[in-house]
Amino acid sequence: MDLTYICNEIERSNKILLEANGLNAGWGFPTGVSLNECAAHYSPNPGDVNIFKYDDVLKIDFGTHINGRIVDCAFTVAFNPVYDNLLLGVREATYVGMKTSGIDVRMCEIGAAITEVMTSYEVELGNKT
Repeated sequence: MDLTYICNEIERSNKILLEANGLNAGWGFPTGVSLNECAAHYSPNPGDVNIFKYDDVLKIDFGTHINGRIVDCAFTVAFNPVYDNLLLGVREATYVGMKTSGIDVRMCEIGAAITEVMTSYEVELGNKT
């Protein structure tokens, strides 16, 4: 899939679902679609030729706002089952991060909990773990 197409569809859907209304409701920030080794915050420009393919890992990050309150949503997608354990690890680490968060919790405690979960998962790519 074309990265520009993916971004346009997400933003089009947001506009419809939020009943976009100028500064009162709409996108929180440009949609980010980062492929493989690009960790985050990549948004395609007009003429971008990057394509999301079967063996790629795609991080999608989009935001919406209503009356200035922004919600950020990010998730990772891959079609090749070789990445299933990676996606599971990311999902579980996210859940642990949310469970660990709260009043008077230090950021380093949240980070440590997330790191513990992430490092407990293994992914084998090209005979390398």
